[in-house]
Amino acid sequence: MYINIASEDEVSELVCERIIEQSLPDYRVNLRLRKGGNGYLRSRLTSFNQMALREPVFLLTDLDTGHCPSELIANWAGNTELSPNLFMRVAVREIEAWLMADRDALSVALGIAVAHLPSDPETLLDPKAHLLNAARYAPRGIRQELLVTRGSVASQGIGYNRLLGNFVIESWSPQRAAERSPSLARCLDRIATLAN
Repeated sequence: MYINIASEDEVSELVCERIIEQSLPDYRVNLRLRKGGNGYLRSRLTSFNQMALREPVFLLTDLDTGHCPSELIANWAGNTELSPNLFMRVAVREIEAWLMADRDALSVALGIAVAHLPSDPETLLDPKAHLLNAARYAPRGIRQELLVTRGSVASQGIGYNRLLGNFVIESWSPQRAAERSPSLARCLDRIATLAN
């Protein structure tokens, strides 16, 4: 059985794959659809909805500054009735909150004290900024991967996606993280309906 993934970026795509691997062992990813940011996802929602009539689609986006996930979904859908096989899920507020929710594993991966990571990451207004700030306490090699040099226009280091992607693949547990992340827990519950 196959499922398709639509996501904002490389790390989010790997999170989707990890969730599928853990929650839907009988499923394989068919298509990986991403072109950077939620604008692409929103503009293609009708296509993803039609695709979901043939094969399930797991669409993952960030809430960012939005009010709540259900409001974002309703806003994107407009008058379109979404297929029950379109699994549109929203990370509150960013995918980095889901990663930080697995505090112990991330603290080991970054080589920092667990106290530098939030116990309730979904309450942060800017989880990515918090993660980057926590990385300042990491060993030098990790800091160089995650952080930018002064004066850079980029918000993250060149190794950001690779380092966090490896963390997702090798260590991140959706089930552990869901204990500190209500939006992830709802995602796992919704995705699990495919297994039934």
